[in-house]
Amino acid sequence: MVVPVPPPPLLASHVAVRAAASAISHGRRVLLNGDHPPQVAALGRGDWVKLICGASFEDAADVRNLSLVYTLAGVDCIDCAADASVVGAVNEGIEVAASIVPTVQRPWLMISVNDDCRDLHFRKAEFDPDDCPLDCSKPCEKVCPADAISLKHSMVDGERTLSDPLRGKYEGGVITERCYGCGRCLPVCPYDRIRAVSYVRDPTMTAELLKRDDVDAIEIHTTGKGTDMFNTLWDNLSGSINNVKLVSLPDIGESTVDLMNTIYTIMEPHFKGYNLWQLDGRPMSGDIGRGATRETVSFAAHVASMSERPPVGWWHQLIHC
Repeated sequence: MVVPVPPPPLLASHVAVRAAASAISHGRRVLLNGDHPPQVAALGRGDWVKLICGASFEDAADVRNLSLVYTLAGVDCIDCAADASVVGAVNEGIEVAASIVPTVQRPWLMISVNDDCRDLHFRKAEFDPDDCPLDCSKPCEKVCPADAISLKHSMVDGERTLSDPLRGKYEGGVITERCYGCGRCLPVCPYDRIRAVSYVRDPTMTAELLKRDDVDAIEIHTTGKGTDMFNTLWDNLSGSINNVKLVSLPDIGESTVDLMNTIYTIMEPHFKGYNLWQLDGRPMSGDIGRGATRETVSFAAHVASMSERPPVGWWHQLIHC
């Protein structure tokens, strides 16, 4: 006779997270009148689920496969890089899922953009493999969670150099489309040869993506360092904003709600759909993220309790960042 093994007891921290999340979900549920898409109904119930492919992850094959599997699993939204090939890969995955299960719900397709190059989700690691000593143990390759670094010995005069690792050179480096900017490689390089290259998504290309029928939403990352750059980006996109909008906002302390209200004022003239605040308790750091969920739930509970926040009707999402 097989005796089932009971699940491990919840830690006190886990109990606290569940209690806080439940209080927010049940205490802030929104009653909806009329017909709404199933994704909006999920938001109202507090059980909305989003697959995050990554704002900088651009491996089309992996994105396509993830989108296929998670569409079949029933997610409400798939978030991906604001890149035409990546958007095409997401839609291909969704279409294959629909061919397998014709009744499957089509998730929203959301593209992620930024208004400021200081947002850590929008960066890539970079280094010249010619600068890497051949006796290096390549810790960057080992620590990369996305398998985005590949270094191999080259050939010298037609002969492999494996027998003499101090001859020849390394080839390869960062596989750019797989790097999503976590930053784990930066501190482990013993020779300090790796750098992070930040960028801002081209608003013109983003505007073109938003005009497509198969793009449903946009997530705008803003760092909370002011609203000038957000205002500029919003002006550039305003002619294409006809879908769901989402603002990603980190915890910036006591000024968080003031910033939310300022952003709300900027966006209000162009409201045409459902709108969602994404509350990140901790900015992306590249580590395992221990405790990040607790911080996120705590941040959401704090904002939800404040009467000065933007008007009711803006949705609040909890995300482990």
